[in-house]
Amino acid sequence: MEQRVVQDLLELVNQSFENKRLFLGKTTDETFSVVKMLGEDSRELEEFNNLTMDLKESFCQLIYLGEQKPLIINDTSKHPVTKDLAITTQANVGAYMGVPVFYKDGKMFGTLCVVGTEKGSFTERDEEILEKFSHLFSYVLELEKLATIDSLTNLYNRHYLYENFLHIKNKKAIMLLDLDNFKEVNDTYGHDVGDLVLKEAASRINQQIGNNDILARIGGDEFAIVITEENKKPLEAIANDIIHALSEWSNYPVAVSISASIGICMLDEDNANNIQIALKEADTAMYDAKRNGKSTYFGLT
Repeated sequence: MEQRVVQDLLELVNQSFENKRLFLGKTTDETFSVVKMLGEDSRELEEFNNLTMDLKESFCQLIYLGEQKPLIINDTSKHPVTKDLAITTQANVGAYMGVPVFYKDGKMFGTLCVVGTEKGSFTERDEEILEKFSHLFSYVLELEKLATIDSLTNLYNRHYLYENFLHIKNKKAIMLLDLDNFKEVNDTYGHDVGDLVLKEAASRINQQIGNNDILARIGGDEFAIVITEENKKPLEAIANDIIHALSEWSNYPVAVSISASIGICMLDEDNANNIQIALKEADTAMYDAKRNGKSTYFGLT
């Protein structure tokens, strides 16, 4: 969720819960991450932003791993789980209230939480108010999803890439990928089959990149990948693995003969903050790959 939006919404929540710390957290099966936290004085606590911990070290495990319903703990020192958590003492949490935040499809995004230093801080009325605010966060999540996610492949879209490129950390290269001979799939089988092939191609590309790399469908049969420093695999190997994954269709339900041409742009101080320049350089390299017989990559020589 966009940071400015989170800040504004948390400040709105703060008006109902003065002298309390508020935070929005994102949950996975294994981790809990603080998206943004405001202190008792409603100022942002930057040291907690993007703080990630083991899910079972957090209060929010009780919601995520439980019934995914609102929860009030008015004495954390007596609760069988929170009394033994290190964060209870470290963060001086006497009382906790959290509610789940859901995507429209019912999947849990994370939690919206309020904590106080004093015991007995929260009532059922407080819980009702916080739950209403969680619905507002859910609406914003859905609007952002519609604006930034490609509805066919469920990848990020061009808008997301343009809006967030500057903020992607530790990026070292961008790859621009175009499916060779994809038009023949649409011409032979129609766009319904073409859409299925695009979804399959997106899945195969995703399997070849790192967890911190960003994959986006930026139009038609064209994809962009932002490779980060966390991906230790050589760029040549990444490109070759993608090309190989997109060239083997012998077991696919229909006869498909496509491959991929990839243009690679190394990111430096001149282009790392400008998506338009980076994509233009990658696009030039990609067309060099097409002119050199397709099913290859250019940009590293």
